[in-house]
Amino acid sequence: MKKSRVKQAIMAIISVVIVTFFIMIIMGMLWQHQKTTENKEWIDGWSVSVNGDTPQSGKPLPEYKFSELGIGDEVVMTNRLPEEMPRNQILSFLTYLSTVEVTVDGEVVYSYGEEYARKKQLVGSGYHYISIPDGSGGKELVIRMEIREDKAFTNILTPTISDTEEIYEDFAKRNMLGICVGMFLTLLGIVLMFVSGVAFCYNRTFARLIYIGAFSFLVGVWSMCNMKVLQVFHVDLAANTTTEYLTLYFAPVAFGLLIADVRKGGTQWRRQVVLGVSLLLLLFAVVTTFLQFLNIEHYPSFLGYFHVFGAASLVIVAVSSFDKTKKMDRATWSLYAGIGSLLFTVALDLVRFNLQKYVLQDNEWLTISVIPLGALLFIVFLLISYVFYIYSILVDKAEREWLTERAYRDELCGIYNRTKCNEVFDELNKQNRDYAFVNIDMNGLKGVNDSLGHLAGDQLLKEFAQILQAAFRDIGQVFRMSGDEFMVIIREEQFPQIDQCLNRMVKMEKRRSADLPFIIDASYGVAKHSECMDGMTERVYTLADQRMYEMKTKKKINRRLRK
Repeated sequence: MKKSRVKQAIMAIISVVIVTFFIMIIMGMLWQHQKTTENKEWIDGWSVSVNGDTPQSGKPLPEYKFSELGIGDEVVMTNRLPEEMPRNQILSFLTYLSTVEVTVDGEVVYSYGEEYARKKQLVGSGYHYISIPDGSGGKELVIRMEIREDKAFTNILTPTISDTEEIYEDFAKRNMLGICVGMFLTLLGIVLMFVSGVAFCYNRTFARLIYIGAFSFLVGVWSMCNMKVLQVFHVDLAANTTTEYLTLYFAPVAFGLLIADVRKGGTQWRRQVVLGVSLLLLLFAVVTTFLQFLNIEHYPSFLGYFHVFGAASLVIVAVSSFDKTKKMDRATWSLYAGIGSLLFTVALDLVRFNLQKYVLQDNEWLTISVIPLGALLFIVFLLISYVFYIYSILVDKAEREWLTERAYRDELCGIYNRTKCNEVFDELNKQNRDYAFVNIDMNGLKGVNDSLGHLAGDQLLKEFAQILQAAFRDIGQVFRMSGDEFMVIIREEQFPQIDQCLNRMVKMEKRRSADLPFIIDASYGVAKHSECMDGMTERVYTLADQRMYEMKTKKKINRRLRK
């Protein structure tokens, strides 16, 4: 019962989650299409120098390209602030893995990352928001960036100037759909891991839901870090970037373990391949994390290897999970649809990443990953697949219980049969508690069969079975042992009611016989476990049988005397 309720609760939670997903996505799309503040993109007028070389000028900022920037290289951008500068203005720009210093007429108004660089720690990537001092119109602005990781970036995204009160709202509106997706995946992962973790204590089939939750959580957090959403809550770019790489490297591990769990019961070598790939992914994630936190080598150094290894692993896992010999049910189709969606978006994201870094560096849309959308589709398809999976388990269980119940039921009378009674005997032999057997034998069944036919005899058996169930419904289990033999097993605490139930049975026999073409009559004998020295059920059964035959003999004598 507990397992059934847990499964029903899980399915209810999944349904609520899917509905919530659609509501959040629709709200995100509606808000994202609201008109945003007119930010001023500062494209022209910049001069750019690298490592003290002669500054280059005259080109729009997006046209400056950097192919081989390494650790220690310095990029300096210089421009003059507009003469007419409103009050409370914010300069914002995105940098990758670099320290930043901003000066206005030689006075430092902002700096970031130097403390990390001195300790040789990961500096981080993200947006910088610099409040421009009032009265700075017409003054020289200098942005100095020192690269802290090899090939940190290949171009500079255009800075913008916005009003202080609108900068965060504008950012939220531009990225609302991505924020909704990231937050949904994160919260979904937390809920699934918590609920399925508790349910796992009752049933190990919920391990799959744990893996789904872990994957959803990792991709959700990575997505918010990748879009720099967490900066709204936490301005530490280093911590955000570390979290971004950490979740990115561990997410494929959860995916592999999920597929391995799905492969249970299938071809063994396929599951072993998936498990092997998952262990390699885990080893990669653990080793890179170890090197990162010891400041031996930072996460970004391994990104290229991750792209190759991670993409190859996903393909291997996906191919290994496909088994053309296995019947494609609804759960399997949903799973493959989810895997296909994820693989497609991963491939698309690899193209996006390389286009943004090496070809179309000035396109800000290419800085947004499409993997969260693929992961979201993957999770939704997985949840649908899991619902079908649980449904099939419940159906199979119901069928097995139905077949088992049929094996334990007498087909004619609908009560338990001798097979079930033998199981109860085994249980009673293992216990040290008193019990009683009421052995019952129908009188006159053969006569009814001979005079009225076997259909009437069957009706007599069914009528008597109903009487037994009604008479002993509150205190014992009723069994049909053979043709005209019945039995009731009664627990110790119900002993005081045995005589009352037997009297009720006799009265019901007489009452029902008045409406039938035959008489319902039975002989019975009662024996208790405490009456037998060896205490075995067979001995108690034999004693009850002897007393039943004694009653049967007395009835025969009485009938002869009346004649």
